[in-house]
Amino acid sequence: PIVQKISGDSLSINGRTFTFDSVADVEATQLDIFEHVGVPLVENCLAGFNSSVFAYGQTGSGKTYTMWGPANSLAEENVAKEQQGLTPRVFERLFARIKEEQTKHSDQQLNYQCNCSFLEIYNEQVTDLLDPSQRNLQVEPK
Repeated sequence: PIVQKISGDSLSINGRTFTFDSVADVEATQLDIFEHVGVPLVENCLAGFNSSVFAYGQTGSGKTYTMWGPANSLAEENVAKEQQGLTPRVFERLFARIKEEQTKHSDQQLNYQCNCSFLEIYNEQVTDLLDPSQRNLQVEPK
């Protein structure tokens, strides 16, 4: 193999070592990725921070599988839970945590506002995946 995982935060490509926040290899499960990326993301959202996941890589490298799970996972209700990708797990955890917080603070009126965007950047074109007719979008900070 050209790419080898050396440790939890480094890998080697053709003998050159690169260090990252963390490295997941082919043995990593959807749950592993969720626990490492998704759980902190949800907790940061509940703490009031904007959060995002940026999936980068060449076509066919597994970005869609990591984010959603198998191709039929949204259409079929009986897709195994362990095959779910990061996105459905994050939403499930987010809404469960909101419910927990509302129950824990039932004496207060808590309001949550959730906004979500799914954007694709390909060939320097930004497309809204929730409304694919919206192409060549300009991304502006709020």
